[in-house]
Amino acid sequence: MHANNREILNLISKCREMRDVSKKTKLLEYINQMLPTESRIRLPSLITGDGIDNLLSWIEVKISPPIYGLATP
Repeated sequence: MHANNREILNLISKCREMRDVSKKTKLLEYINQMLPTESRIRLPSLITGDGIDNLLSWIEVKISPPIYGLATP
């Protein structure tokens, strides 16, 4: 995993702990700018805390390395 991905995952964790939607939105925008251009999300102008958490989960899945051995035969 790249250092940039680890930093993004740490920021995602911090963002999830925040309660202020305005601050969460700003951090999500920052995280989005750190992503490669092809992976960036087009963020809506109005978004809820739950919407931010859903987008954070999507980003987390996209940048996390695959986990092998979880599929059942």
